[in-house]
Formats: sequence, structure tokens, C-alpha cells
Amino acid sequence: MLFLDFDGTLAPIQEKPDLVHLPENHLLSLKTLSSLIPVFVLSGRSIPDLQKRLPVTDLAGVSGDHGASRIYRGEVFLEPNAEIARAQLTPLETMLKELPEQWPGVFIERKQFSLSIHYRQLSIEKQEAFISFMEKIFHQATTKILEMRHGKCVLEFRHPEINKESALKWFLKRVSEERNSGNASGSSLFPIMVGDDITDWNAIKTAINLGGVGIWVGDRPPERHVPAAARLSSPEQVWNFLNHSLKPPLQRGISL
Repeated sequence: MLFLDFDGTLAPIQEKPDLVHLPENHLLSLKTLSSLIPVFVLSGRSIPDLQKRLPVTDLAGVSGDHGASRIYRGEVFLEPNAEIARAQLTPLETMLKELPEQWPGVFIERKQFSLSIHYRQLSIEKQEAFISFMEKIFHQATTKILEMRHGKCVLEFRHPEINKESALKWFLKRVSEERNSGNASGSSLFPIMVGDDITDWNAIKTAINLGGVGIWVGDRPPERHVPAAARLSSPEQVWNFLNHSLKPPLQRGISL
């Protein structure tokens, strides 16, 4: 089972999220790979956003908002805390509405069950000051259910119990249950998680702990000494790895 992050993993990160798209040959590769093994995309984007950028109906499943909403076999599921998170977003967005004026270059991305503040267009010096500013603001906020997490030039506001590692385990359980109900052993499931950001790291370690492979994309991972963790330097290398794996029936194994 293959689990893939989107931004920074399948597609290079852009100045603005709306600029990110996959070329046609990559979409075709995903469809081909999905015909061979179960492929899942675990993203911080909302599912409606992913549906505009991925062949969602050809994949085994996707999760959006870091795992708050999930599509599996064409059916939509919500994580139990998703609606609790959604209820907190409007007051949070209201509290932060003046940020783009106070910090030119910062923009707010409201999703279904989470909220992101992008600050990539700020200078390095301003980025550090902005993070300190946001930590103080959030500490004073009355919205205590959500948590603020750091990503690559982005701050993510979401429910603390919603994350990609939970989504990965949820999808694994679904596939295992299907195999067991069909008298097929679920013990052969082999999760591969590929991601590039701090929000992916625990899912990468989860795949490793479950007997699979975790692949970090980019430079140095958050933790240096994680057994069995592999590394690819860029989305381009991710696609080289995926296209290498397309040769049926994936007999050449995992080679990094």
C-alpha cells in the first residue's frame, strides 16, 4: 500500500497553493500505479481541492485536511473530531482577518476542517518575527480546541487528534478487513509512506513501525536516527521512484 503526500512530494511547492498542478504524464502514472497496488494520497489540502488536481476516482483513497475527511472506495468518511474543528474555524478566521494587512505577503487559506497561514513570501528575518508574533497571538486566543502546527513556511491550525498517521492506520485497517473478509490474509500488507514535511514525519515513522518503509523527501529529516527511513531529494526523484515501481508486478522491490 502506497501513501503519498501531495505538496512537496508529488508536486514542487509553489508560492501559492493554487499554482500547484501535476502534468498529464504524472496523472497517467498515478492511474497506472493505482491499477497495480492500493494508492492513497494524504494531504493537508481539502478533498474538494484535491479532486481538482488528482485522479481521485482512480485512487484507492484520499484524505484531506490532514486526515479530517477521507474518501475510500468512493465513499466519504469524517474523522469524529472533524466537525468540532470546523466549528472553531470561523472565530479563528475572524480573529486573524487583519493579518494580511499587518504582514504583507502573508495569506490565509481556509479549508473545510483546518486553516493555513502561508508566509513563504516574507523575508527570512520577517518569517522569524512572524512566527513569534503568531505564537503570542495564539497563546492569547480563546480558541483552545485547535492547535497550531509548523510546516514549510506555513502554520496549520487543526484538531490535535486529527493527523496523517491516524489516516494511514485507518486506511490500512479498511484494506485489512476487506482482505480478511475475503479469506485473504491481511498480514501481507506493506505500507510505504512518502512525505516531505513535519506533518508527514509521524506517518513516515508509523509506516516503518508497522513493518513497511518510510521515505523522507528533501534535505535533512526532522530526526536523524530513525531506522529504515529512506530519503529522496525532490519530487522529481519521487516520480523516478514511482515510475521505476510501475514495472509489474512490482517484482523489483524497494530500492533506494
